[in-house]
Amino acid sequence: MSTYHNYFSQNKLSINEVIDLYESNRSIFPKPSRMGKLKVANSISEISEKFDAFIFDSYGVLNTGSLLIKNVKDALIELKEKGKIINVLTNGASYPTSNKVSLFNSWCLPFENEEVISSRDLLKDYLKNQDQIKWGVIGSPGSDLNELGVNGHILGESISKLNECEGIIYLGCEYWDQNKQIKLEHKLQNTSMKILVGNPDIVAPQKSSFSIEPGFWSLNFHKSKYFDIEYFGKPHLDIFEKAIQNIFKISQRKFNLDRIAMIGDSLHTDVLGGLASGISTVLVTNHGLFKNHDYQKEILRTQIYPDWIIPSI
Repeated sequence: MSTYHNYFSQNKLSINEVIDLYESNRSIFPKPSRMGKLKVANSISEISEKFDAFIFDSYGVLNTGSLLIKNVKDALIELKEKGKIINVLTNGASYPTSNKVSLFNSWCLPFENEEVISSRDLLKDYLKNQDQIKWGVIGSPGSDLNELGVNGHILGESISKLNECEGIIYLGCEYWDQNKQIKLEHKLQNTSMKILVGNPDIVAPQKSSFSIEPGFWSLNFHKSKYFDIEYFGKPHLDIFEKAIQNIFKISQRKFNLDRIAMIGDSLHTDVLGGLASGISTVLVTNHGLFKNHDYQKEILRTQIYPDWIIPSI
């Protein structure tokens, strides 16, 4: 397998390069079932009566890093007071979902345990039905393999146990880098193995640039005939189906899918996945991926059209 990570690992990515990277890998994403309506509003409150339920991305919508975005708490409380169902859908797979719930509780956000879904949850469900093998898990010391339900080794700070691993799981890349990826690819060359990607994000926005995420490091494996790769998380349809069914369970009734809105800051994960799953979509532009950037240009470039565009919730 070729390694093409050097540029992206050692230089700061621009938003244009990020979009190029996602666009060059559109073949592994679902296709949108329609074009969004591309309407504009000032906030979620302004369009709340058009929907019965809302699915929120976390970073860039509710928070940026450890900071809660202004007015988010009030907006969420208002939605609940109107009888709306609210869920969070995140690709964060490094840590148990309960960690995310605890963070939201520390901010006094009105989310119950069952209203927060992560790609890790989908991965856990999948692993329950798999044969027991020894996994090499790319994550952090706090990734808690017991909670995940797997037997294996964390390959984050050290990859010394790689030779014992029979499959690879990507959770997060906090302790991962180009050198470790090259060693992994060299070890697995011409080997048949299952690769599970718990976070399909290719990059994630940070304060001044973008971090490389599991979806990026797994790209070479996707191009090889030797690997069976499974993705868990946005924009892939299974996680949206899980969120939709969770909303129906909480509300104890079913309603039209267009009455559910996915709110996110990314065209290729939040909006594309929402459109492909048949629900409505709302792009937030002021805090995440498109902060200080011409999002309209990128909508035209990608042909991924959200139903609504708002600056912030």
